Amino acid sequence: MENRFPPLHKGSRVAVIGGGPAGSFFTLYLLFFAAREGFRPEITIYQDRDFTQLGSKGCKGCAGIISLSLLKNLSELNLSPPSPVVRAEIERFAVHSPYAHIDIKNPDRETKIISVYRGGGPRLSHLGKGVSFDGWLLTEAQNRGARVVEGFVSHIHMGERPAIEVEGKRITYDLVVLTTGVNSRKIKISGLNYKPPQTRLMAMNEIYVGAKEVKKYLGDAAHAFVIPYSGLLFGTLVPKEDFINVSVLASGNYPVSIEDFLNYDIVKEILPKNYTFACGCRPRATVSPARNFIGDRFITVGDAAITRLYKDGIGSALMTGRLAAHTVVYFGTGKRDFEKHYLPFLRHMKKNNLWGKLLFYANDHAKDSPLFVRAQQRLIAKEQEKKIMNRPFTRAAWGMFTGIYPYGEIAKKILHPLALLELSFSLLQEVLGNFLGNPSQVPVRRLYIGERNILILGGGFGGVSVLKHLARRTNRNEKVKITLISEENYLLFTPLLHEAAMGSIETRHIAYPIRRLHWQDRFQFILARVEGVDFENQEVKTAAGIFSYDSLVIALGSVVDKSTINLVGGKVFTLKTLYDAMALRNHIISNFERVASERDRQNRAPLLTFVIVGGGYIGVQAAAELADFIHKSLLLFYRQINPAEIRIVLVENQGKIVSRLDEKLGAYVMKELLNMGIEVRTRSHPTNVGKGYIELDGKETIRTETIIWTTGMRSHPLLSTWPIETDELGRIYVNNFLEVRGLDRVYALGDCARFENPKTLEPIPPRAHTTVRQAKVVAHNILADLRGLDKKAYRYSDTGEIVSLGASKAVFRFYSLRLYGFTARLIWLLAYSTLITGSYNRIRIVTDWLLSLIFGRDLTLLDLKKLTKRTAKTSEFDL
Repeated sequence: MENRFPPLHKGSRVAVIGGGPAGSFFTLYLLFFAAREGFRPEITIYQDRDFTQLGSKGCKGCAGIISLSLLKNLSELNLSPPSPVVRAEIERFAVHSPYAHIDIKNPDRETKIISVYRGGGPRLSHLGKGVSFDGWLLTEAQNRGARVVEGFVSHIHMGERPAIEVEGKRITYDLVVLTTGVNSRKIKISGLNYKPPQTRLMAMNEIYVGAKEVKKYLGDAAHAFVIPYSGLLFGTLVPKEDFINVSVLASGNYPVSIEDFLNYDIVKEILPKNYTFACGCRPRATVSPARNFIGDRFITVGDAAITRLYKDGIGSALMTGRLAAHTVVYFGTGKRDFEKHYLPFLRHMKKNNLWGKLLFYANDHAKDSPLFVRAQQRLIAKEQEKKIMNRPFTRAAWGMFTGIYPYGEIAKKILHPLALLELSFSLLQEVLGNFLGNPSQVPVRRLYIGERNILILGGGFGGVSVLKHLARRTNRNEKVKITLISEENYLLFTPLLHEAAMGSIETRHIAYPIRRLHWQDRFQFILARVEGVDFENQEVKTAAGIFSYDSLVIALGSVVDKSTINLVGGKVFTLKTLYDAMALRNHIISNFERVASERDRQNRAPLLTFVIVGGGYIGVQAAAELADFIHKSLLLFYRQINPAEIRIVLVENQGKIVSRLDEKLGAYVMKELLNMGIEVRTRSHPTNVGKGYIELDGKETIRTETIIWTTGMRSHPLLSTWPIETDELGRIYVNNFLEVRGLDRVYALGDCARFENPKTLEPIPPRAHTTVRQAKVVAHNILADLRGLDKKAYRYSDTGEIVSLGASKAVFRFYSLRLYGFTARLIWLLAYSTLITGSYNRIRIVTDWLLSLIFGRDLTLLDLKKLTKRTAKTSEFDL
């Protein structure tokens, strides 16, 4: 029977996705085996990472320890790592514990351990080209005939002939090989239920001390630390000429920070006092194999399939790459071929990793025991001093730290009856020694709080959202200090201000105390007014003192632009603060109280006339809520007032209300406002505002005691005094990463930032949900800068919009889906209730909504002038 998926042959087209060691090893061996058979396949390696780049841009997050015993296999390929790639040769491992020091010399003199850089070197280095191990392998593959394409493969399509998508182009191949690591971007695979390996987060850093200091303090040894009751599975220091690689793996699901690890006294004793953090990352280590990772004309190699647990991932890439290449050249490219000739080795590796999990689990618990650590030290010292041939404990320890021996072989050595007998005897010696002497005390683990200062200015949506993301994602032992400075000690949920002003929600329920936020032990709150910023010296001046920063977040929000109001007398109300909502509600109720005792219609008319200036989201929602408040609540208790006397006017200077709103939704909103009895004046603007009146277009005068101003917003006035680039509304220009132009590690977001929509080149509208999404990006970029990772660009998407129209109606759009009326109102309630901070406030607001529907709105009149001595009014201003 003819094989539908025969071995590769001349002209076969192969796509290798990923140019790391797995991809390069597979390619090199494929060319090697194909040459033996007398043909040359067409191999294209797709690689989206430049290995010559410094830092995380060129590196995949690896300690870079390689066993030359495995690299001996490269001799058949006539390959040997050049001297610039080899940063140091490691002759021994020094294992440190509070209970004992174990010096392990290489038990196999025929093998060597070397340290390398996977990329171009640490972010703060000048090593030059040619130091990258991955780059060297990829260049060798290219020199021997493979084609390397710089680009990201976004999609793999399985089928009779698999295809890939690169930058929108679809290309078919005879074989697709997935060799990306777990720290690479995810690729969508259609037609195969591929499940990538499970991973655990590590912490890694390169610190600079200089070659002389590295030699003085570390010598030719890599140093491993087993610290009891620390949450560390292991921590290592690996010499790399001028630098030291620091790698930490926690035993739990959350990584222990590099800073916390370096601050242990036992680690401080090994390191020089002065060093510089040159590069850092949080790579993922594979802890389980992938699933469904082979198919017809599709195979995965290296981390994408399975790798050795925690150690020697490069060696695993070599072995799986070699076997995969051998299979497709000599047996076939079908799933059955891979199951027969490739999977058995991977199953053996999986079984070996199970032994590895058992060994690491045992070691993680045994390291807490002084008896066990000292017994192990006694055994290894004995083996090395007497040069015992077998050396089971020395080989086991060396293999655990270097990955040079299979875990199953290590387990076999230490579980041998003779080895167990030796261990028992050594433990007995330690017990007797402790009984006769004074056992050492286990030191208490200490926490070291950090020195990296992140300063957040503003306690609105932007500032608090950045704070929450940072506090949630930083380890409590990281050297990071987060400080938020705000003039108010609460987060105000501004999207519900119009409902608080109209009595459907208690005003206090839309204010959440910042000090009640989760992770309050990970940030500091300062109640103060910001007065200025010294960007050169990285200091912020406030009424409470001067604060220094390493990263700064500006989220001071916006204010009403009073210069847009031609005020010649009278009062104008705004809706920006909690005081605004309280003052407006009291004013409306006070007007009705005055009308109740006023019989002159000429005097009643201005009291019952309400003018809302601004037909945007705030103005429309305020007008609809006001109409509901009056007609469904106030008029029920002020029966002497005729509903016909009520006049609500909405003024908008553009040709339509809510100009950004979808056309169909806008038409529905207009119809509902008219049904509520609201007069809508488009293409109209106030020309004068005086005591008891407002003039429109210089022609019409409306007598009114209530003018609500919801337009003319501008950024916080303080920003215009700073040496930064702002637009005509005082908004700070930011780049795609939300960084202030011309300033490093200074970010701005929300109402005070000008971010332009790349499609329209217009600034995006100021909305709460947009600010929340920006905050996530700002937090990511701050942490990326601290940890040496790639920053993320903010991508604006106008996927949906929603406008409330009183207590029972709204409009809603999500992409092309449009909803109207009560259904949209339910979505509005659900959407905003999920955005509210704190379960307490969320429950109280939902309860307020329900109670206002059943019993009506709050009609309590509070005289704020008697309740507060406040003299500077933020909600009204007199001329």
